[in-house]
This record gives sequence, structure tokens and C-alpha cells, in this order.
Amino acid sequence: MRGAPMKLLPRLLLAFPLLFAASGLRAGQFVVFGEKDFYVLDAGAAPAGPAQADRLAFFEGFKADLKREAPLEGALDLVSPPAWGKTVSAQTRGHLQFHTAFAGGFACRLSLESLLPDHDYILTLNGNPRRSGNGLLPSEVPGDPQERYYDFLIIRTDAHGHYDASLGVFLQAGSYDVRCYVKDTADFKIVLYRDFFKFEVR
Repeated sequence: MRGAPMKLLPRLLLAFPLLFAASGLRAGQFVVFGEKDFYVLDAGAAPAGPAQADRLAFFEGFKADLKREAPLEGALDLVSPPAWGKTVSAQTRGHLQFHTAFAGGFACRLSLESLLPDHDYILTLNGNPRRSGNGLLPSEVPGDPQERYYDFLIIRTDAHGHYDASLGVFLQAGSYDVRCYVKDTADFKIVLYRDFFKFEVR
């Protein structure tokens, strides 16, 4: 299923009650082209891909990668931030496995534990003007236009505060050295993060 204008969202929510609650996506397998532009790969019949050639190539490449269960070369932990963020609990943590290089985007598996139950969070890649990939991210950080970021998906935890998904995130080609953030939709504070890590989009 592809992302859609806001006026179509109520219809979509009714069509997929097990996958959608409020605005966040439940765990699963997703190809992401934007916060409201995504495809669900494990919702019955396989969806048709996007029309644009570069997006379709990434869509098909990520599906094929999932099917062959290709090993993910990179792995890192997400932890609660220092004072500039907020801590949900002492048990809150995350784990990110990812391909260190992939054609057309960032391919990963994300698991989160001990967040708030049935709650929406924003997944973000955040750059730094002194590191690679910053200029490839679409949005300027408010108050610091040289630093850029990408809020690429809103997710929703289960009744135990957990989340587990395979994500293919379409990105511009290039080298990336970025942070990963999980932000609370209630106040946009960071609840899990990882400082800079590297991957390549071919």
C-alpha cells in the first residue's frame, strides 16, 4: 500500500486495522519513500511498485533481499540519550542491523524494547555539516540550516512497548555518516539514539 493524501487516511485505516493504529505503522516489512509514502510488503498480496524507474529498482531490490534472507553486515545498539533527550525507562533499548552498502537506499532491521505501549514514535536520520551524507538529507534543522535530517517514518509500538520491522528507506546515492534517532511524537524529544555510523547508498 502506498502513502496517500491526508483525506484518504481514514479509508486506509479502516482497510488495515491490524497494521494501523492512530498514525503509526505496526511492525512488519516496509519500503519507505517518505513519511506518508510507503509500501507494506507483508499485508497479503504483494503491492505493485512505484512508477518511477529508480524507485521501482529499489522496491524490487529490497523485496529480493528480504526473500533471500541476505545477512546484514552492520549492527549497532540504540541507547537512551543524555540530558538533551529523555529516558522512558532503564530497560529501554534498541538494536539496528543494516547493510553497509545497498543499491538505492538504506536496508535495515530495527528492533525496539520497553518504550511506551501502543505509542507513536518518529524514526529519523540526522546529519552533521562536517560529515558525509548531511547534504543528501531533505530537511534543515530548525535554527541550524547547515545541519540536515530526515524524519522518514512514524511507527507504533505494541502493547508491550516493543517494535520489530524490516525497513528499506529510499535515499540519494552517496556515503552517509549520520545519527539514528527515535523521537516521541508527543513532544519530539529523542528517546533512543545512536551517534554517527556509516553506510553507502550505491
